[in-house]
Amino acid sequence: MKILFRIICISLLMMSCSSDDQESNDSPLVYPSFGSEIEVAINGLSFDAMEPFISSDGNYLFFNNVNDGVNTKLYYATRVNDSTFDYVGELMGTNQTTTPHLDAVADMDANGKFYWTSTRNYPTELNNLFRGNFSAGNVNAIERVQGDFNMNTPGWLVMDHGISLDGQYLYFSNARFDNTNCVGPCETTLGIAQKENASTFSTLPNSASILQNINDSNYIYYAPCISSDNLELYYTRYLKGQITPDTVFEICIAIRSNASSEFSVPSVLFAETISTLIEAPTLTVDKNIMYYHQKTTNSHKIMMRYRNAQ
Repeated sequence: MKILFRIICISLLMMSCSSDDQESNDSPLVYPSFGSEIEVAINGLSFDAMEPFISSDGNYLFFNNVNDGVNTKLYYATRVNDSTFDYVGELMGTNQTTTPHLDAVADMDANGKFYWTSTRNYPTELNNLFRGNFSAGNVNAIERVQGDFNMNTPGWLVMDHGISLDGQYLYFSNARFDNTNCVGPCETTLGIAQKENASTFSTLPNSASILQNINDSNYIYYAPCISSDNLELYYTRYLKGQITPDTVFEICIAIRSNASSEFSVPSVLFAETISTLIEAPTLTVDKNIMYYHQKTTNSHKIMMRYRNAQ
């Protein structure tokens, strides 16, 4: 669960712009809606599943176990049908072996470029986003993702991230941690970076204006997910401050009419308190299914919802 990544330790996204093409005031925004919740069965899995990511072909479901920052690893399962997957095992190449460690938050573009967050050699090396090439349950050619979106400041991490389907845009969530003065992230900022070369992304000059309706200093943001057409941005948020049993976690969406305009004011799709919190949405390429995880009595499970017809 992404919140534990920030609450217990410490482990987005956004996209391009141009203010010339704003949504017309004459055209009301139509936000998508989703149907009832369905629990996803992962045959053979005996532990928690959190922070899901569905591959562009729909055949692989990636996830990590509990985000405790001690022994957090990436795993994967293969598709049987929309709500059923067969557990395979660890995602080879991504996971550290010496505790304490964290390898979590799977992402992948349509070309098999796999991204995840890792505490490898942290804090000696502060840029903690990694990438590699995925093939048949293995990730190789591993390297750190470089770019000015890395704060390279002790206490700051790329807490979450999301890659666009074509691999050209990185949506990132920078978070500042300070265990003395706050539990979990003290503050976060969402941004968008564009690919410069295989391992480097540069923050868009108009990243702030594209996200001006979303970024709000009163909230903690994480788990961004950009739709395949770059028109819908999903993420999780909660109000900044002490986390209590009454803290509400929200899966939100912001939309736009074209991929070169700013995102709308967000709409809350789902909301739960921490006892049953829901986080980390991911969408199929056709946008018809949303997967996410939810806290249950004894564990964290992956859930899904079908998109309602519009």
